[in-house]
Amino acid sequence: MNKLILILASLFIFSCHSSKQTNQLDDGIPFWVKEYPVSDSHYVGVGIADRSTHPQDYIQVAQQNALQNLSSQIKVNISSQSVFLQIDREYGYEEDFKSNIQVKANQMLEGYELVGTFTQQNEHWVYYRLSKQLYQETRKARIQEAIEESKYFLNKAILYYTPAKEKYIYFVRALDVLEPFLSEPLKTQFERENVFLGNEIISRFRSYVDDYQIFCQSKNINAMIGNSVDKIKLKVQLKGNRVSDIPLITSSNLLEIKDISQNTDTNGIFITSVPKITNVENIQKIEVGINFQTWLDEGSDSNFIKNLFKGIKTHQINVPIYVYTPKIYVQSEEKHFGKNNNSSVLRYAVESNLSKMGFSPIGNKNDAQIFLEIKADTRKGLEKKGQKMFTTFLDMNVQAKDLNDRVIFSKNINKIKGIQLDFQKANNESYQQAIKKIENTVIPDFINSFVKE
Repeated sequence: MNKLILILASLFIFSCHSSKQTNQLDDGIPFWVKEYPVSDSHYVGVGIADRSTHPQDYIQVAQQNALQNLSSQIKVNISSQSVFLQIDREYGYEEDFKSNIQVKANQMLEGYELVGTFTQQNEHWVYYRLSKQLYQETRKARIQEAIEESKYFLNKAILYYTPAKEKYIYFVRALDVLEPFLSEPLKTQFERENVFLGNEIISRFRSYVDDYQIFCQSKNINAMIGNSVDKIKLKVQLKGNRVSDIPLITSSNLLEIKDISQNTDTNGIFITSVPKITNVENIQKIEVGINFQTWLDEGSDSNFIKNLFKGIKTHQINVPIYVYTPKIYVQSEEKHFGKNNNSSVLRYAVESNLSKMGFSPIGNKNDAQIFLEIKADTRKGLEKKGQKMFTTFLDMNVQAKDLNDRVIFSKNINKIKGIQLDFQKANNESYQQAIKKIENTVIPDFINSFVKE
């Protein structure tokens, strides 16, 4: 009888061992290496690394690949009550949002277990699995923790006595802790009302930033081209009250801007300036907004959260600068071979080219702001008996003075050559060449004296 029991027990052990070899190993290779495992109760992940490519860290690479494979099975479903749908309708963040939420979900994986490893030649395999039930329970607990932390920051943000900067940072932090779960509705109670927390944060944040108003205290700013605008005063109010320590950002397509202030002072004033007007456009604008970037950086390290808050519009204004060109009175002394000729061809050339460049030549000297004078004279070149071509040279000086009789521009061009069949024609040719010099050199240089540093 004892012998019979011993034989039956031996047969049973042999049968179990053979069955295990048949189901799990095939010539020493685990079944999950030969065929990807499928489970209704678990998320599974199989990863592989090449030991020749990663001789030092092939184990870590295989583990990472297995976890990525596992996490790819966890699909992110976006709730119709999530903050995402509200934001996406306005700013079109769908692709960024989905990608970011998936990454955050991957980073928060926990509770997975190692099922097995296998090494063959240069291949190292890793098999992880994660209980679907455990994943849901853990995620639910993490969401609740994040909601409670978020409500703590939101309560801080809406307190009346919280300083303006801290309010902004608390709003950002309230959404930042929810980032991995923004695809969820995040339904909770806040101030005795049922709310979707992500949407509630955005709604209250919008109300907060809408209370900021920017005003320009410098009215009707007029500036002549080439001049500066030294102090442009901007005022910032929050809920109708002047507020200090608010950073502004200024920009312009045409103007060079130099901010004198870094933040608003105790009177809510921010000062900026324009070192020099260099464009003849009649109306040039300075765009002014609140620069929340530093506050945003303190509230979150996430580029996604930062971009989301930056996408929410805040108050901006355009400050117009009305630019005018000086009224210029032009006079000339145009001599031919040392004699006055009552000619005005160079004066007309100057006035015409000034007009083309947006400047204002005028006929009444009493209304002028700049006085521009041209002096020109021709002289004959060498004369030889029997020569067929004659040469003249024109020397020209152009000088501009302001109302204080200060020279603001001066240019000499000498030996402007004219060659023709006689001296008179050569003289006329010299004047024609001088007109070209005025168009191509004198007037551009005069304009540049205004518009360049």
